[in-house]
Amino acid sequence: MKNEGKQFYRCMLCNRVVSDWDIQEHYGCPKCKNNKIKPTDLTLWEKLVQIIKHPKIWRWNETASV
Repeated sequence: MKNEGKQFYRCMLCNRVVSDWDIQEHYGCPKCKNNKIKPTDLTLWEKLVQIIKHPKIWRWNETASV
């Protein structure tokens, strides 16, 4: 099965969550400016924070049937 979710990363210096948007804008971690990151799974709380920070990305598919 193909994974269609967004990939998130973790900064290896400060352990903060780094998204694709952070990489595009800051070229790494927005907090400590480190560019050494590794792929990670988010905790439930971290998922909620990302949904709140980027609400337009998480819209339901408008063409899906009910």
